[in-house]
Amino acid sequence: MQQNYTPVQSPERLFEIDAVRGFALLGILMMNIMSFAGPQIEGQLTMETSDIYTGSNAIVILLINILVTSNFYTMFSFLFGLGFYIFLSRAEKRPGSTYLLFVRRMIVLLCFGIAHAVFIWYGDILTVYAITGLMLLFFYRFKPVVNLIVAGVLLLIGTVFVLLLTLLMFSVRDMDMGEIAAPGSGFDMMSVAGGSYMDIVNLNISVLSLMVTSNIVMAPFVLAMFLIGLYVGQKGYFERLSSINGLLWKVALIGILVGLPIKIVTGYAMTYGMDDPMWSIASMLAYTIGGPLMSMGYVALLLLIMKRVRGLKALLQPVGQMALSNYIGQSILMITLFFGFDLFNTIDAVWFPGIVLSTFIIQIAISHLWMKQFRFGPLEWIWRTLTYGRILGIKK
Repeated sequence: MQQNYTPVQSPERLFEIDAVRGFALLGILMMNIMSFAGPQIEGQLTMETSDIYTGSNAIVILLINILVTSNFYTMFSFLFGLGFYIFLSRAEKRPGSTYLLFVRRMIVLLCFGIAHAVFIWYGDILTVYAITGLMLLFFYRFKPVVNLIVAGVLLLIGTVFVLLLTLLMFSVRDMDMGEIAAPGSGFDMMSVAGGSYMDIVNLNISVLSLMVTSNIVMAPFVLAMFLIGLYVGQKGYFERLSSINGLLWKVALIGILVGLPIKIVTGYAMTYGMDDPMWSIASMLAYTIGGPLMSMGYVALLLLIMKRVRGLKALLQPVGQMALSNYIGQSILMITLFFGFDLFNTIDAVWFPGIVLSTFIIQIAISHLWMKQFRFGPLEWIWRTLTYGRILGIKK
């Protein structure tokens, strides 16, 4: 029997969430460009750092690792959990199986992620979001405080695990990490630059197993941020932003003032200490403590700024409304730039912020033009059509 599924209409959208999601896309690209532009992952395995990351370039990498790395993927994870609550709570008011609808949504997202990882760029995050997202169905009926406690426990366990590993590695910090990493470095990114499209696909496939392992390790932290987003949705904070200024200031101050010192230490470890086992493992604290704190601080601060700078929400909202299209679009643009034009490992890191900002400005312009004419982004339209099982009107 045909179910009468319908997507969220524009008047129902919380534009502040779209704006925060648009801002998160800027940080995602600023983090990912380090891997788009040079052999960052290969360097971590071989302990050989490319010239584009060293010298004065290392200052830029340090700033990215402090202010961006782990802060924005956790922000995106938080927004995913919040979006999950909004999706299910609104779907429950309509006919049809709510859970089945969400499962179909995640299956389609998983297909997008696999296609992205194989045919465009190996550093995909959509696959781990889709798989981990299914776990949220188990927590949806829990009380908000329970979800918040579970999130805290996941982050605490991860932090304790990292600290214990760091202490363990401290005793063997003179070991040769290069010998350990060498077996996993069965790919040569430099040989792909200037090559054919199939060379890029083969590279993606060769790195895929490494990325799957990394995603499995990060899944508990992603779930923790999902649950914090679910908690915020259950508490209805985004629907009463005008009345929670005090809470937003507390979250902004605690998140940034406590998170920043941690990120300074872990940012140094990521930039200068990855050849040392102790520093390398300690850098994981960026994902268990620093990233979650900074991301929540950023979200709260951005919401406060948008209350005073009215045009900022309008500027960022279309970018976030078509976040899937823009996320994959960033990969296409960066792969075309660095691999298609044979610029891989040739552009110094000091130019990364300029490239990222230029790309994001282009995406802002395209997003505004697109959303003036259409109800959804192009990939969002495909996602919704496959989720709801019928062709949706895309024109406004």
